[in-house]
Amino acid sequence: MFKSNIFFTTCMFFSLQVVSQCVPDVNFIPLGTNYGLSPDTLATGYVNQNYEQDLTFVLPLDTLVEIDGFGENLISFEDYHITSISLPIGLSWQCNNYDLNCHYDPSVSQYGCVNLYGVPLQYGEFSVDVTVIATHELSWAVGTEEITFSLPLNILPNISANSGFAMTNFSGCAPLTVDFINNNPGLESYHWDFGNGNVSSLENPNSQLYSQPGTYEVHYVAHSTIEPSYFLTGVEIQNASDWGNEFPDEENLGVFGLGSPDFYFTITDEFQNIIYQSNVLEEQNLPVTYNVDNLQLFNQNYTINVFEEDGVISDNDFCGSVNFEGFSNSATLTNGNLVVNYTTDNIQPTPLADVIDTIYVYDSPSQPSFSYDEENVLLSLDSDSMDFDYQWYYIQSPIPDAHNINFIPNNSGYYYILATNEFGCSTPSDEQVVVVCDDFSPDLQINSDTISFMQSSVFEYQWFYEGEQMFGLNSSSIVVEMIGNYNLLLIDQWGCKYYSNNIYFNPASVYDKTNSNFSVFPNPATDYLEIIIHENQTSFYFELIDFHGKKVISKHIPNTKHSLDLESLSRGTYFLNLIVNGQKITERIIIN
Repeated sequence: MFKSNIFFTTCMFFSLQVVSQCVPDVNFIPLGTNYGLSPDTLATGYVNQNYEQDLTFVLPLDTLVEIDGFGENLISFEDYHITSISLPIGLSWQCNNYDLNCHYDPSVSQYGCVNLYGVPLQYGEFSVDVTVIATHELSWAVGTEEITFSLPLNILPNISANSGFAMTNFSGCAPLTVDFINNNPGLESYHWDFGNGNVSSLENPNSQLYSQPGTYEVHYVAHSTIEPSYFLTGVEIQNASDWGNEFPDEENLGVFGLGSPDFYFTITDEFQNIIYQSNVLEEQNLPVTYNVDNLQLFNQNYTINVFEEDGVISDNDFCGSVNFEGFSNSATLTNGNLVVNYTTDNIQPTPLADVIDTIYVYDSPSQPSFSYDEENVLLSLDSDSMDFDYQWYYIQSPIPDAHNINFIPNNSGYYYILATNEFGCSTPSDEQVVVVCDDFSPDLQINSDTISFMQSSVFEYQWFYEGEQMFGLNSSSIVVEMIGNYNLLLIDQWGCKYYSNNIYFNPASVYDKTNSNFSVFPNPATDYLEIIIHENQTSFYFELIDFHGKKVISKHIPNTKHSLDLESLSRGTYFLNLIVNGQKITERIIIN
């Protein structure tokens, strides 16, 4: 059983350039005994604005693993490969050693960095998932380890603001959803015309959908009051009585006639205050008309009091009064013989804000498609447009520098291509499974009556005898009895098939380890290893093989006892192949 815990640490710092080669922050030192992730979030970005962020990571050199029968052992990491970083559309990434296809050897340097850059085209809260494949000394047996960690990234919408309202996401690709923020809350009335056929009288309207490309005008009107303003413009005394009862007009006394009346009027408010008094129109027969210079009226009761002037000899004659509402239209008022017409003008309220702003909605490219040429291992766009930019994606992650219409995939997995037009509108192709099979032939080992290949979770196994499938034999090793040729088929998760070499088995070549006097100690070893053969032999041969199949030591020993110096070897697991009388026996050795 294999167990390990691996943690990554990231440190972010900004660059002033739009796109730059990141430089690892070698002054960053992770805190604590374990590697942790820091900081918790990436810097906030904005739609249609340049974004750039550098990530520094520190790679562990080794880790403790548990091996059945050998307990915990410290093994070294040999390679880290950044395979994908999922990002919002418009953002890309580039590692600092892209010449090595983003492979990192921690024995060379524990520090690396990734630059995130571009112009985000979508707003929202995203999870930036970084996938790293770690290879260690036991990867051949248990497979590589996939490490994934996530960083939250918040992209905010672009905002257009004016004296009336603000719009988030006011330009973009169809279908476009726009949110509105009222800059004048708490007023009496609102009217919104969104330009898409929808209107609203809400203070805070709902989001609006613009499903078709085009330019849309949003008209916003806000009033602090909905009541119009009323102004009195004219008064006409159409009929009146009770004038000239005591004395006739003084001007006509000399001719002993009553003469024509001299009318005037006053207007009082509901508190009996005189707010207006007209001129006296002398010697005017009814009806008598007066122009009033736009006397502003309010929401209360008013009284028109009509008088006829007699001069200084007697009091003026009171001809009566009529009442009217301030917020009312022109009308005729009657009280007994008194008939008065009044005229008003209504002025609608002036908006506090009357604003027009614009929304821009753009069309997206038609969906691209691509084909995979398995023979030449080549992805190709089926049709090209000079107006589009392209970006290849692998496992939802943009592939660095993959902007051509053709791309050579290095790994099996899910691929798609994204087409983006001049307005920043993008359309992805359908995702396709691409299978890339390596040029690999498994090398089988025989030990006594057992033929085996390394145990790995990466492969499925199928054994063959003399070219015929051995049904039910699907493990990494088999015990054989029949003379003949054996070989193994490995099948990975993508269906790639790898056939091993043929290995010939003959029981006469089987070495009986149980009856031998072969000894190897100590195991696990540290500085040295003792190899003893308690048989009458003039010489024997041994070889030490590391977990990658590389022969690190091979010797002919004239004695039956040999001490092997291990100080120059790295920690890990090895195989000791001992050849005696043409027969080979294998022992697994752990070096701490």
